[in-house]
Amino acid sequence: MERIGLIGLGNIGSYYTGKLVAAGYPLSVYDLDPARVAAAENIGAVGRANPAEVARESDVILLSLPASPNVEQVMSGEQGILKGLRAEQAVVDTGTTRPETEVLYAAECAALGASYLDAPITWRSHGLIIMVGGEVEAFERVRPVLETVGSKVRHVGAIGTGQVLKLANQMILAGQLAVQAETVEFTRQAGLDAALLRDYLEFPVPAALEGDDFHGGGQLALHYKDLIYALDFAHASGASTPILAMVHEIFKATHVLGEPDWLQPGIATYWRILNPKK
Repeated sequence: MERIGLIGLGNIGSYYTGKLVAAGYPLSVYDLDPARVAAAENIGAVGRANPAEVARESDVILLSLPASPNVEQVMSGEQGILKGLRAEQAVVDTGTTRPETEVLYAAECAALGASYLDAPITWRSHGLIIMVGGEVEAFERVRPVLETVGSKVRHVGAIGTGQVLKLANQMILAGQLAVQAETVEFTRQAGLDAALLRDYLEFPVPAALEGDDFHGGGQLALHYKDLIYALDFAHASGASTPILAMVHEIFKATHVLGEPDWLQPGIATYWRILNPKK
């Protein structure tokens, strides 16, 4: 059985840990937070001192990190993965990262005889959907590992294409939420119960948009970061994305004026500031 390394033990990394340990995989882990490492060790993982040590003790290394700078530090840092990587190993980035970052590290790993895949995720009611970009042979090798943590796993193209599909996913989710938030506030300004949109008209409008407590895991900031990546990729590729640009500005304003740990429904406050109370 493949030895698995996991770097990043936040919400998603902790979920991976439980699934991989339950499946019987030998698991080495690393996180900047010692408490997270201790929690993983309590269920059967082995904590390592740094990413290079994780690489030396693993066959397949999963990254569960928030953004491109974190991936760059873990891969290229003084005690980064590239310092411990060997031929025949595979690195799989499951975070949301700039596509060009994935292309860069695929080339660096290939120079060492190793493989690198981008495999960002998105949650659905049935579990995780994993979108994989990279060499088909490398994908087939890590497929059993990814199928341990995901409910749907598919190879979607060359390196970086998994990230492009994830950015498209984030564009749709952000756009839907923005329309829903605007409609909720439009309805409330008219003196109607916004719950009618969901309970009577049967639109999938999140009840959280009607509340005032948006505190949670900071996903609004992460989604805002994803929209920046999408907008930058659109500019580089020549794609016209006027709706993305508008929604990005809404997320940006809320990110600046709101709280760091807010969830995405916090964008409702954008319209509440614009609309005077009646």
